[in-house]
Amino acid sequence: MKMENLSGTRALIRLILRRDRIIIPVLFLFLILIFVSIAASFVNLYADAALREALVLQISSNPGIVLTLGPIQNSSIGGLVAWRSAVFGPILVALVSIFLMIRHTRSEERKGRLELLNSTAVGRQATLTSALITTCGVNMLLGIVILLSFLGLGLPWEGSLALALSMVAFGCLFAAITAVMVQLTESSSEARYLSVAILIAFFILRIIGWDEGGTNWFFWLSPLGWVQNIRAFAGEEWWIFGLFAVLTMGLIALAYYLSSVRDLGAGILPQRSGPNRASFTLGSTLGLAWRLQRGMLLFWIAGFALMGVFIGYSAQTVSNIFIDNPQFLNIISQIGKGTEPLDIYINFMLVLFGQIFAIYGILSVLKLRSQEVKRYSEFLLTNTVSRTKWALTNLSLALIGPAIIMVIFISCYSISYGLISGNMGQNLPQLLSAAIVYLPAIWVMVGISMALFGILPRLTSLSWVALGLLLIINLLADFLDINQWILNISPFTHVPNLLLGDTIGWPLGIVLVVALVLILMGILGFQRRDIA
Repeated sequence: MKMENLSGTRALIRLILRRDRIIIPVLFLFLILIFVSIAASFVNLYADAALREALVLQISSNPGIVLTLGPIQNSSIGGLVAWRSAVFGPILVALVSIFLMIRHTRSEERKGRLELLNSTAVGRQATLTSALITTCGVNMLLGIVILLSFLGLGLPWEGSLALALSMVAFGCLFAAITAVMVQLTESSSEARYLSVAILIAFFILRIIGWDEGGTNWFFWLSPLGWVQNIRAFAGEEWWIFGLFAVLTMGLIALAYYLSSVRDLGAGILPQRSGPNRASFTLGSTLGLAWRLQRGMLLFWIAGFALMGVFIGYSAQTVSNIFIDNPQFLNIISQIGKGTEPLDIYINFMLVLFGQIFAIYGILSVLKLRSQEVKRYSEFLLTNTVSRTKWALTNLSLALIGPAIIMVIFISCYSISYGLISGNMGQNLPQLLSAAIVYLPAIWVMVGISMALFGILPRLTSLSWVALGLLLIINLLADFLDINQWILNISPFTHVPNLLLGDTIGWPLGIVLVVALVLILMGILGFQRRDIA
């Protein structure tokens, strides 16, 4: 590669860091909190060797958990941390790498900004290089902080280094994979879907190929299997990092080659020709909104259907783990105020997922802002479509979508648990009721997004800040000793735990009224302000 093709790389790196001076620290802090909380929980809850041995026996007896999370390779605290981190840790790191790479390559190209940059003294490969350096640099910094955090918690040096390096290696690998995907496709959404599909394929291959020794060749087709075969805290296999290095460098070389042979704005893969005539459903605003959001909704449905199956399959085992660990049971009972371990476990899942489902509602509202910024909305609003109709049809998917995802999640959980316990569908109405009461709180988050979109459109992204603060308040309330008046700010505080004996009261009605008021404010604000 000629050096002039890399000219301007340093300036582009500074530009990326400047643009993402908030996003990167927030994502970084989120990942660090995940890893540190996992390690700290095992250090605090499983200091006793007998409790760890009991946990290993419980986990090993459930093939569903073993297939999904892998086997526990060492009963030490470090071994438990590695077991809990070695699947979903790399997945989270990979998702961040995918996001950063697409944001600073294909998205820039799609918006026309890259063409402006290339008209200056910037080399052809500078954009790709700066994105790779920044993304891999974030992963390396993450690995350093994970290592220091684990050492601070008293975990052994070698295992901590191996686990931290495995996160770095997997994150850099997906930066390289995404770099190839953005060369193959013309749109950022296609690159994102392909990258996530490869991540899902790796997860499925790891499940299919698992065996007692990790020697199945399917297992070695998945880099997620490589992470587990590194065996952090259990006799580290350092040579596997060589596989990561070879594959990552090969993919980066392929990305550079594809970038050099394609046209700016184009992809290697040809675009599929569209139909000669649009579907009749596109003749309505609701049909258009469904067409734009159906991919996201179906993706969420599929993901949480699988999550429901897994949680149902492992529910009884997790319940037994609670029984065997009085300290863990005490913490969960403080959150759920109950005594039945299975009810506490499912209630905890509802508390967590009820807030995660709000993410879908926010994403759906942000589609409105995206269409406005890209000026797609102007073409609709110049016809007979009113602002109110356009906003409400898109908003309806933001309100109904979480309900659909929730019902499918609970149904899959009930079916999966019923197959294991023989209690097929008997608790389904009770579970659905316990889940549906979270909808008013979710709608408040949708209302906040809608109000920002209608009144302060440039600040619509602050919806994520609001949701993040509420997640911290609700999930860490008992540990941080937060005052009740602060807890009452969160709409999720007022959701009754029906599985644990609570009843629906007037606070939930107030939450619903607040959601409606926020939505109305957003609609009225949108009617009165200028477009874009």
